[in-house]
Amino acid sequence: MIRSWHLGILVAALALACGDGNGNGTDLGADTAGDPGIPEDLPVGPDTPLDTTPGDAEEVPDTPEPGDAAADAEDVAQDVAPDADVTPPLPELAIKPPLATPADPLAGTDLESCAVYQAEACVGGKQMACRVYDTTTDAFVEPDPMLRRVLLLERWRDLYNKPDGMTSERNFKNPTLPGTPEEVWASDENFSSHEGLGDSGIWTGWTVIGDILRYSQTGTEADYKRMEDGIRTLVTMYEVTGVPGYFIRYFFLLLPDGTPNDPAHVFRYEGSRPITAHTRDIDEAALDLLPAVYRDGIDMGDGTFVKGRPMWYGRPSIDQNTGPMNALPMAYAMLKDEALKDRIEYHLTCYLNRLKRIEIINLDQNPGLRDTLMQFFGSGGLNLDPDDMDLTKIKSVVGYVQHQINTANEATYDRTCPAGPPRENWRTIDAAGDTFILDMLELTGDMGTGPDNRENQIDHYYFPNIRGGDTIHLLHLAAMAYWFTGEEQYREFFFRDIIEDLDGMRVIATTGAYDQLKWCSHFFGDQLTYGSWWVLLGMLEDGELKTELQKQFHMEMWDKLLKQKGNADFYLMYAGEVPEDMTDGGRAQALDYALRELATMGGNGFVEGEPVLDDPRRAYTLTADFVLDRTPGIVAECPTQEEIDICNQEIEFMGTKIPGANTMDYMPCDDANPYICKHADGKCSEAMASAALPVGLRQHTDWLWQRNPYALMKGVGREGGTQYPGNDLSEPYWNARRYGFITEGQGQVLAWETVGDCEAAPASR
Repeated sequence: MIRSWHLGILVAALALACGDGNGNGTDLGADTAGDPGIPEDLPVGPDTPLDTTPGDAEEVPDTPEPGDAAADAEDVAQDVAPDADVTPPLPELAIKPPLATPADPLAGTDLESCAVYQAEACVGGKQMACRVYDTTTDAFVEPDPMLRRVLLLERWRDLYNKPDGMTSERNFKNPTLPGTPEEVWASDENFSSHEGLGDSGIWTGWTVIGDILRYSQTGTEADYKRMEDGIRTLVTMYEVTGVPGYFIRYFFLLLPDGTPNDPAHVFRYEGSRPITAHTRDIDEAALDLLPAVYRDGIDMGDGTFVKGRPMWYGRPSIDQNTGPMNALPMAYAMLKDEALKDRIEYHLTCYLNRLKRIEIINLDQNPGLRDTLMQFFGSGGLNLDPDDMDLTKIKSVVGYVQHQINTANEATYDRTCPAGPPRENWRTIDAAGDTFILDMLELTGDMGTGPDNRENQIDHYYFPNIRGGDTIHLLHLAAMAYWFTGEEQYREFFFRDIIEDLDGMRVIATTGAYDQLKWCSHFFGDQLTYGSWWVLLGMLEDGELKTELQKQFHMEMWDKLLKQKGNADFYLMYAGEVPEDMTDGGRAQALDYALRELATMGGNGFVEGEPVLDDPRRAYTLTADFVLDRTPGIVAECPTQEEIDICNQEIEFMGTKIPGANTMDYMPCDDANPYICKHADGKCSEAMASAALPVGLRQHTDWLWQRNPYALMKGVGREGGTQYPGNDLSEPYWNARRYGFITEGQGQVLAWETVGDCEAAPASR
C-alpha cells in the first residue's frame, strides 16, 4: 500500500501539472531558459542572459565587463540619489474594444427587427412573421442556406435550450428521429429535464459569444437586446452568490417531489437529487434578478402556489470562469447600459483580486519532487524546443487559487471585493523545510474535489510559471481590469508580476510542449486556453506585445497542438488574428479546412445515409463502419506497444511507483468486434481513427471542439434523446462572418413581415 504521505505529495505534484481537476491537461507549460523572441521593451526575468541569441550557450559573466549594459546601469545608479525610485517604467498596455459597435441597418425605416427566426405574432389584427430581410435589396428573401441553418439552430436554442437564460442540454422522454417536426419534439409531453448544467457556466458564456458576434454583424435592435439578455444572465450568475467575483455552474429552484415541471426553468426535486456540499442558497438580494417563480413559487392552477428553495451549484472550475471571462469583454464597449457595464467591471476585477497567491519554494533542494514533475511532464510526450527550460532547474512554483466558500468557513469567509490583485503570498510552502510533508498534505487536501468541506478549500488554481495556458488567463484578466478601471496596479500585475517575475512570455512559449497521445487523452480542452488567448489578441492594439503573442499563438496552439486535430473553431480564430506572413502557410491551411468543414455541419442525424443538416443537433449512433465507409484514407488503428507504454508510464517518487494521471482507457475484450484492440498483456481498448474525422461524422457531443476527433465508438442510450444547443456551429459561423471569411448572407437580418390578417386581440410580441 502506498504510504499516505507519499501519495499526498505526489497528488499535489501532479495537480501542479495536470490542471484544475477537470481534465484540463493540454495547456501545460514550463519555464524556458532561452529567449523565444520577447519584445525588446518587455521586462524579463532576473535570470535572463543579457545576450539571448538562440544557440549561444555562453553564461553571463558574474562581473560585468567595462562598457556592457550591466556596467552602464551600475554607473547610472551611482549618480542617483539613494532614496530615488529607479524602477524602470512599465511598458504601455494599449487596449481596444475587440469589436466595433455596428450601425442598425433598419434605423429610419418602418421595419422592426426580431430575434427568433420563424416566430409569429398577432399584433393589431395583423399576422406578423419573423423573416429574413435583405438590406441590400430592400426586400424579404429566402436566406442564404448556411445562414438559414444557423438561424434555425439559434431559434431552437433560444426557445428550448436556455432555461432561465442558461445554456442546457434538453432531454426527451422518447426517441426523437432526424426530421421529427418541431411541434412533436418540442412538446411539453416529450420534455424530461434540462441536463449538462454542471458546465452551464462555460457554455452559457460561449452561447453569449455567438450572440455578441451575431449582433456585431447585423446591428439590429432585436439582436442587441438578445445579446444584452445573455450578458445579464452571466452577471446574474455572479450576483446569486452574494460574493463579488464568485461565479457558479448554474442556479435552480429546488421543489418538493410531485411539483409540475416547466421547460422554461431549471427545476430540481428533493427526492431525486441529493443536495451536495457545493449547493447553496441564492443570496436574497439577487432574487429580484430571477424569474418570478423563484420568489413566488409554482402556480398549481387552483389558486395555490408551491414554494421552492432558490439555490446555486458551485465549485466553479477554470472552465466555468472562462465563460464570462471571454464573453463579457467582447460586449463591454457595445453595451448601452452603464449600470450593467459597472457590474461587469466589478465582478471581473473582483474575481482577479479574490485569487490568493501560493508559492512552493526551494524546489532545487528537493530533487525527489522535481524528478516526479519531470516524469509526469514526459508521460504522453514532451515536445520542448531547444531553448525551452530545463525542468530540473525549477526553484519555485507560484499558484493563484480561488478560495472556496463552504459550510466550514461561513463565518469567516471574506465576502468583500479585495482592493487589488494578489501580490503577497497567502501560503508559502518550503520544500526544504521541516514541515514540508505536512504542508503539502494540507495543500493536497485543500485542492481536493471531494464532498468534504475544509476551511481553506480551493475551487481551482492557476500555475502561471509552469503552465502557459494559465499565464494567458492571468494576462487576460489583468488586461481587462486595466482596461475597465485604468488603475496602474493592474498594469503592474500584468508586466511585473506575471511577465517579469514569473518569466511569463517564456512560459507562454511552452504552451504546446506537452501534448498527450490520443490513446490517453481523456479531454481535448484546448478551448480553455485558445479562447482566452483569442479574446486577449482582439483586445490588444498592434505592437510588439501583440506580435509576440500572435507568433506564439501560431507556434504553440496551431503548430504543436491543433494543426492535426481538425478544430475549425480554433482555425477561424487563428486565421482571423494571426497575419499570413507569421504562419508559413498555416493560416491558409486552417482557413480552407474550417470553411469546408463548417459547411457540412448542422443536425447530426442521418436518413438513408444522408445527413439531415437543417435539424437540431442530437445524440445519434454513428457506427464505426458507417463513418469509415465515408472517410476514404482514414482507417481504424490500434496503439503500438510503444504508445501503450508511454500512456501507462509509471511515476516514481521516493521509491514508490504509481500510474500516471492519463493512462489508457481499457474496456471489455470482444473478439467479434473489429474495433476493439487486444494488447499483448491481454487487456483491450478502443480502436481510433488514423486521422481527425470530418466534423459531420464525429460522434454526438455537447461542444464538438472539446471532444476526441479520433473517436469511432460511443453509445447514446435513447436515440435522439438529448438535444444540444448548437453553439459549436453558430459561434464559429458568426466569427467567420465577423472576419469576412464568409460573405454570403451579408446584409440579411431578421425583421417582422406582415403576412396577413388575424382575429386575435393585440398582443405583445
